[in-house]
Amino acid sequence: MVHVPMLSVEKMKRTGSFDMDFSHMHDTYEIYYLLSGERFYYIHDRVYALQAGDVVFIHKNQLHRTTSKGRNPHERILINFDDASVRPFVEMGPGQLPLFGGESYLLRPSVQEQGRIADLLFLMLREEKEGQLWRMPYLQTLLIQLLILLSRIREGKAEPVKPEFTELQQRVYRIVEYLNGHYAGPLRLEEIAERFFISTTYLCRIFKQTTGFTVVEYLTYVRVREAQALLVRTDWKITKIAEEAGFDSIAHFGRVFKKITGRSPLQYRKQKKAEPAKA
Repeated sequence: MVHVPMLSVEKMKRTGSFDMDFSHMHDTYEIYYLLSGERFYYIHDRVYALQAGDVVFIHKNQLHRTTSKGRNPHERILINFDDASVRPFVEMGPGQLPLFGGESYLLRPSVQEQGRIADLLFLMLREEKEGQLWRMPYLQTLLIQLLILLSRIREGKAEPVKPEFTELQQRVYRIVEYLNGHYAGPLRLEEIAERFFISTTYLCRIFKQTTGFTVVEYLTYVRVREAQALLVRTDWKITKIAEEAGFDSIAHFGRVFKKITGRSPLQYRKQKKAEPAKA
């Protein structure tokens, strides 16, 4: 089966306060470049304060969400791509491409490095807009250049950019870690709040404020992410996968899974097992 590359690039400017009003988890990689303004970015169970020139690399099926930092406008460039977009270059090269180690992260390039990144991004935007002959192969070569550049920048940094660590955020991080470790069981808001010696109202408020997700929403996406992994790694029946991922009924599992992934569990398994080995 031939897998058509999925590669898109877009630029967007927003005025005033803006929070993503939907959850974000997908089967593609994502590169987020903040051209101007400031944002909070929830990534890999931590919150980062982004400033203009920062780059975020999001791995596949990684929960993430951006929220406002003040009421100032912001402008960003967003790239989404799949393994098929980079596979030809992997096959002709030394093996796995840079940045594909399974983790997501934030980069803070220097002013000179920002200029080189922006040059590539604006070339991609122009190619996407003009739609000339050989558009996709040209976009793919620009993407490879960008990935290699980001990898070199990352290797040259002495220390990674650290997440936010206020007292409130640290409390939420502990709650997130608890949810990640206990998603398979029946979790109720009252029980979670009692465990952390806070009210359910306060729990919901600080969790949403810090991560951008509600507690129930976050727990649902963690369960779906685990179900995705089990669908690919095992040949278990759908009922067993639903139970192992923490869903209380097969009907609820099917509805939620399709709403988030756009496919039924069986469709997802069939598609993923038919795909070539990842880049």
